Amino acid sequence: MFDQVVFAGGGGRCTWQIGFWESIADEIGLSPRRVTAVSAGGLMASLILMGRIEAGREHFWSAFAANRKNAYWSNLLKKERVFPQYGIFRNAMLELFRDGLEPLSNAADLQIAITHPPRFLTAGVAFGVGALAYYTDKHVMRRLHPKVALGLGFKQNFYRAQDCATVEELVELILCSSCTPPFTPRLRRFGAPVLDGGVVDNIPVAGLDSGEGRVLILLSRRYPRYPNCFTRRNGEQLWTYVQPSKPPFISVWDYTNPELAQMTYELGCADGREFLHKPMFEQEISDEQFQ
Repeated sequence: MFDQVVFAGGGGRCTWQIGFWESIADEIGLSPRRVTAVSAGGLMASLILMGRIEAGREHFWSAFAANRKNAYWSNLLKKERVFPQYGIFRNAMLELFRDGLEPLSNAADLQIAITHPPRFLTAGVAFGVGALAYYTDKHVMRRLHPKVALGLGFKQNFYRAQDCATVEELVELILCSSCTPPFTPRLRRFGAPVLDGGVVDNIPVAGLDSGEGRVLILLSRRYPRYPNCFTRRNGEQLWTYVQPSKPPFISVWDYTNPELAQMTYELGCADGREFLHKPMFEQEISDEQFQ
């Protein structure tokens, strides 16, 4: 039914995506030829394609339960990392992917987005400018697909997960796609500074191939101006956007609350079941309505 799938970024909110996927995948025979993803969406897509969803949930829920705070400010005095998210995220991927990348070789082509800032900006300035551009697009202009960062010279490049030779390379790719200082260290790829791929577009449709067919786009946050499910034509493709029916219970950087993560996952499951029962109610959005 869907030839390609897009996973938006969104940290903890992306647990909604795996619940939605699990509810619909077997029912509609979901087997895309390409998947594009960014940030935490890249992790969710990897877990799905490698058959590690349940293991991923168990690991993260356990890690969240063991983590008391999202910020350890006393660590400033010890010159240690204040935010635990990066370490939890990285260690989880190393554990979950430890059996190797063989499952990816027979899976959909997985493209993961990374943002490269303009060369004339230092890494620190680039993050500040990129964060401001993202905030302007999402919270002021309320656009689905941002435009400000592109106009400022930021570029979103896609890297194929199957080209990673080792588990460590795939982990590094997803971490670069999620690079959001100060929650993560400043990271580099091939010697150049990088930022979260969502700075340019948190819904990485630029990584899709141009072949005709249907595209399923899994969001991770609510956009109140749009219905829960809607479609838009893009050339020879029909894009179907699906968003959570209510704001996800867990926030982007909350790594302390497995109960809220589970509730967000269950919301995805419920929204997936609703999608299966009412696909005929997809609403097509005109260019005038779409931003």
